[in-house]
Amino acid sequence: MHVAVLAGLLKAVDPDWFEAMRVLDVNSVELTLEKSCTVDAAGLLRDGEEPFDLRTSEGRAALKGRFDENGAIINAFMLGTDFAAEDLEAETDWLVTACEAADEMGLPAVRVDCLPHREMDGKKFEDRCVGAIRTALKATSSVKLGMENHGHVSNRPEFIEKMLDRVGDGRMGLTLDTGNLYWFGHPLEHVYEIMERFANRVCHTHVKNISFPAELRNVRREIGLGYAEYVCPVHEGDVDHRRVVQILKAGGYDGDLSLEDESLSKFSQQGQKENLKKSVEHLKLCL
Repeated sequence: MHVAVLAGLLKAVDPDWFEAMRVLDVNSVELTLEKSCTVDAAGLLRDGEEPFDLRTSEGRAALKGRFDENGAIINAFMLGTDFAAEDLEAETDWLVTACEAADEMGLPAVRVDCLPHREMDGKKFEDRCVGAIRTALKATSSVKLGMENHGHVSNRPEFIEKMLDRVGDGRMGLTLDTGNLYWFGHPLEHVYEIMERFANRVCHTHVKNISFPAELRNVRREIGLGYAEYVCPVHEGDVDHRRVVQILKAGGYDGDLSLEDESLSKFSQQGQKENLKKSVEHLKLCL
């Protein structure tokens, strides 16, 4: 297991991605991939350089080469898929292209979202998710798909279990977000129970934290209660990531702990940098 960060956090440390990674002492990032399947992040491209086009083998090799030469890796592509979209074919094509690129580049996982962005019958939405994910798995040979427990649907254990069962492929797993289950309103002890239930299906992670008043920690809360107030750096929250690491190890997981800090807006620029460094150090201690 190793500590990683979401690429979007790096700009809080340094404009250059690889310098930011050196400051944080990490060498692994999760990279957001938009529908264009091109990567044009300012902190990654050199002056005058064209975006990396991951629809082509040349673009995939070039992006991997940029990370290789800096002693770094991409641990996952992050996709904000919407399988309730009117154009389901476009969402599926995006997922397939991302998975093909990940397969070719040797990435272990692609994060997918099973959160409807519009009202849709639950059964119809599930069918669409299953169909798109099966199509992507059939098009590839090794990459795993990690459905994130995210939003008002996929933080429900019964939905997670149903999706894993219906897809029926061991390469379909979970992007475990350690803060989202708590955000959803699950009592803290129940959060750990859910993690234990699905630990053997985790293929990627997002790590963040929340600090609730003591009287709210082990009761059922409304979804998202006071999140803007209570979200906090990983090292200051209620979720014990030492315990999380032990749960993941017991489930056979040996991948990333990808830091996703949604509390940064509370801090000055210097405070953001310092808190990211402290969170990375804390996660390393947890390992």
